[in-house]
Amino acid sequence: MNNLAAFIVRPFQFVGTKMHPNVLLMCKLLVILLVTHHLFFKIADPFIPFIPALDSFNNYPNLFNYTLKTLFALSAFSLFFNIKVRTASLVIGLVVILNILASKPLFFNHTFICACALILAGLSNSKQPPYLFIFQLSLVYFGASINKFLEPDWWSGAFMDTWLRSARENPVYLYVSQLFPDLVLAKLLSYIAMFTEFGIAIMILFKRKRSLTIWFIIIFHTTLFTLTSFRFGHFLESLVLILLVFLNLPKKKLIINYKAESLNLLKRFFTLLDVDKKQIWSPMPSENTHWLSLKTENETLYNHKALKDILLYTPNVFMLLIILDIIIYIILYNHRTTLFITNAIFVWAMIFYFIPINWKRQKKQ
Repeated sequence: MNNLAAFIVRPFQFVGTKMHPNVLLMCKLLVILLVTHHLFFKIADPFIPFIPALDSFNNYPNLFNYTLKTLFALSAFSLFFNIKVRTASLVIGLVVILNILASKPLFFNHTFICACALILAGLSNSKQPPYLFIFQLSLVYFGASINKFLEPDWWSGAFMDTWLRSARENPVYLYVSQLFPDLVLAKLLSYIAMFTEFGIAIMILFKRKRSLTIWFIIIFHTTLFTLTSFRFGHFLESLVLILLVFLNLPKKKLIINYKAESLNLLKRFFTLLDVDKKQIWSPMPSENTHWLSLKTENETLYNHKALKDILLYTPNVFMLLIILDIIIYIILYNHRTTLFITNAIFVWAMIFYFIPINWKRQKKQ
């Protein structure tokens, strides 16, 4: 591969930098998400800033605007082409925070959490586990739960009822709530939300419970999305991307054996996506009872268990998924019900496929 070709494919490479590959993957996906939601074009001169002193930039029109946009564009380019990735991630996060501080109307939780994740990625390195992200998630859920605990409307169910009944006109809630006494369902949903968030804040701090907690987070928010058909801006996507920091990618090569006569297309697909050249594919003997195997430094898996981990250990699968999500969102933007149903079916199918549960009944001995 010549130098130009090697440079062009860098956005799809994730090893060899001063970040963990999964953290770099998260950063690139977060930037794609922010750009897709027009953050770059929302950068502007201060307007009703949180810090009044920032208003002084309005004496020099477009200085603040152009400076932040230039820093964002240069840092995004640097991040995607694996040049000083920690510095680039830190600068992008600070640009987003500064833009929020300069304009109160631009403050949204989903944007703020992306900025925090990018800053923490810049402060992390490839030699230590992502401790900062553990504390960030714990703080996010602890703050969310305490905020709800201190609001009487959450205890009475008034907030949940007003939101689902009047603001969202949620058909599922409107139907099911008729089967219960007044506000009982709203209280039940409120208590579940409050105590679930508090439980997540505690459980994420314990290493032995972390994998279970991550699945709990995914199922909890997917359930909320399914019940409300609301993404809370792009909070749901942001959260899923941040959870990638807990994906433990193998450092050594992946040894993959496959049924050549039936899985050649699968092999070509993953070979195309494996820009980091981490996978070594070899045909299986025809008499082998398995159709796929994956050997890492820790274990050997077969068939669907192997396929699941190959998908998870191929970073560009996630790049492909976010691009696919963007395309579907654009195509179905004016067909919100179809968009919601498509997203819900896809996400739940992914959950049921990847969740580490053996769905087959064990045969009695």
